Amino acid sequence: MKVAFLTREFPPDTAWGGISRVYYTLAIALAKEGHEVHVICQAVGAPKDLVDEGIYVYRVGTNPKRHSAIARINYSYYAWLRLKRLIKEHSLDIIETPCWGAESLIYYLSKTKSTPLVVSTHSSADDILQTRTYTGLGEFLGLKTLSYLEAFSLRRAHKIVANSQIMYNRMVEDLHIAPGKVVIVHHAIDTDKYRFTGSDIKCRLGIPDGDKIVLAVGRLEMRKGGHILSKAIPEIIENVPNVRFVLVGRDTATAPNGASFKEYIIKSLQTYNSSDNVMFIDFLPEDELIRLYSACDVFASPSLYESFGLVVLEAMSCGKPVVATPVGVVPELAINNLRGISIVPIGDNRKLAEALLKFLMLPSETLMQVSNENRNLAEMRFSIPAWVSSTIEVYKSAAK
Repeated sequence: MKVAFLTREFPPDTAWGGISRVYYTLAIALAKEGHEVHVICQAVGAPKDLVDEGIYVYRVGTNPKRHSAIARINYSYYAWLRLKRLIKEHSLDIIETPCWGAESLIYYLSKTKSTPLVVSTHSSADDILQTRTYTGLGEFLGLKTLSYLEAFSLRRAHKIVANSQIMYNRMVEDLHIAPGKVVIVHHAIDTDKYRFTGSDIKCRLGIPDGDKIVLAVGRLEMRKGGHILSKAIPEIIENVPNVRFVLVGRDTATAPNGASFKEYIIKSLQTYNSSDNVMFIDFLPEDELIRLYSACDVFASPSLYESFGLVVLEAMSCGKPVVATPVGVVPELAINNLRGISIVPIGDNRKLAEALLKFLMLPSETLMQVSNENRNLAEMRFSIPAWVSSTIEVYKSAAK
């Protein structure tokens, strides 16, 4: 099939979040199976066309500022021009866009709507509104507008891909979209890449070999729940003094009054004299992140909201126990009665601390069993071949 992705986020130039990683993995997997894949995404620096891993990539626009409305309009205009050319020159079978940012509006402006449109659910403006993690009136109004545009796009898509049961329910129950139009397709993970990998990363980070590591990966912002984790840290240190908390993710201005969220967490930790046990890392390349997943003792995901929660699967694929909130795909993992995942209520730092302590104190034999169970789940239920097969079925259904 001939597929075009409209996604402003796409590695390596605009690897801003989970959307970029999801589409990069899917695009490569489709190309390897012989499909013709085109990607329209944001340029950083000069616009350019290139071929990457068999994918035709078109970086467009002149303003890469991520959160600027003007930048998004600039990108949308140039993406619209490129899409018109692609539709005309390549006779596309499918166009897919993420829900986030209402990118499919570009499709409606193209005047050529014979190519079926699939919209995939990722984070949305409405999610931020529901969790009340916006920083002021200006952002609130911007999110309300974006939320309306996203809903408009979803209702007019030929098919919607929901990446979890929670997202499916939201499409059908909240947006009143016909159930037959929405299909659940879980994201996948490259289990050949995300697997236990021994390394000296603890030594390089200055963490003594005998210390334990609690790892959290995600932007430092309210929605990811870093402030909940910070409240749990003192109790954990009291019981396990040789524990280190490593938080990997870029800082954001989402603390109260638009302040640095990293500084907000640090001040909270200083109140309990626990800041020395916490390490912040802005960014790690993927291979280093895999080594850190492998080196940690337990992974924490205290998010207030996730559309899917890819980091949970990444940790499980590396054989690590996980403590997470019931968001995204996490509730669906509970059906397996896994010992390697503990689900705690959103915003409950006491339950979070209890669950993390339980895993930190597991005997090595039980920990090995938990590791194998989590790894097996990632391999069996979230494989790339199954993801690609399900995605192609959605495309064929949309094209009928």
